[in-house]
Amino acid sequence: MRKKGFTNAGAQRWRCDACSLSSTTQRADLKRMAEFRAFLAWVTGKESLSEAAARLGVVRQTFASRIAWCWNVSPRIAKGGPVHRYVEVDGTYLPYGWCLLIASGEDGRPIAWQWCERESKAAYRRLFMRIREPGVLVSDGGAGCLAVARERWKRARIQRCLVHVLRSTRTDLTNKPRSGAGRELLKLARRLTKIRDGSQAAAWLVGLNRWHDEHGAFIKERTHAKDDPLHARGRKWWWTHERVRRAYYRFIRLQRDRTLFTFLEPGLVAAGPIPSTTNQLEGGINAVVKRVMQHHRGLSESHMRRACEWAIIMLASHPDPESFVMPEAWSRTTPPERHDTEPTPGTETAVQLPAPGINAYESGFGIRKGWAGHT
Repeated sequence: MRKKGFTNAGAQRWRCDACSLSSTTQRADLKRMAEFRAFLAWVTGKESLSEAAARLGVVRQTFASRIAWCWNVSPRIAKGGPVHRYVEVDGTYLPYGWCLLIASGEDGRPIAWQWCERESKAAYRRLFMRIREPGVLVSDGGAGCLAVARERWKRARIQRCLVHVLRSTRTDLTNKPRSGAGRELLKLARRLTKIRDGSQAAAWLVGLNRWHDEHGAFIKERTHAKDDPLHARGRKWWWTHERVRRAYYRFIRLQRDRTLFTFLEPGLVAAGPIPSTTNQLEGGINAVVKRVMQHHRGLSESHMRRACEWAIIMLASHPDPESFVMPEAWSRTTPPERHDTEPTPGTETAVQLPAPGINAYESGFGIRKGWAGHT
């Protein structure tokens, strides 16, 4: 075989010296990789399926057919990896009732993810199995996350995200508290996210102690059932200003657990600053995942999850998406989705099923033609 020009499409033509016939050869791997690159550009971008197809000069149906096999390619991040000075962990909720737990390292790049229905201990345990113990864990303070972190990472310090602490305080006090004690405590909480050094943290704690000296008796007030029977609900008494009290004692508990100002400890910041929030993770990775979902609304459940995974893997350090493509994934059909429930009678999946005991071929049950009512 030797080269003999090109076809109209630009493909290399080959001629056989023995039989004088010419032909072209196709490299299936190159064709698949071209389809995969087009798929990846679409699924991680903001173009619609029609816009991506038009850019390649094909119709929507042709483009969807050619990239159908690409949904079979599963991206992943290897376990272990380097030891990070700090790791940020947060969960984001997505359509179809799924929660996506994501962990990022000190460079802001994702190092692991885990799908779950809610932020449970089991979900965080599987996530942390893929990560080496860091120096500091920055978290929103979920009970499951903290329990697993103390269970698996004995030496890791914990920094509560101060933005989440402020949000919880606003939930208790609202943005416009009615009481003077609530307004002062909210003003103190807003200063929390602006602390940058130890002197500011010490001044903030002094302000918290001063607030308790002035309003300690206020948060100790009780309401008895005989005075307010409509709100008793089986209780003999309850704290009158329960929300203000809860907001105050949240600060006290975090300070006693040494998770409020971990990011300022000299032994930890000697090698570099430690973040006091999970903003880097939420704004750098979670936001990208949610934008992908916004650009590709209407994806099926399995495709939605795969699109999120590709969005994460492309943000990882030195991504190599083509390394995940294997010949066994080249089938054009995607695996059928599993259904945990039986088909609902009358739907597309069960409309052809006859009821038990009825002959579907009796008069009136056969295939009907014509418009309704025509005789």
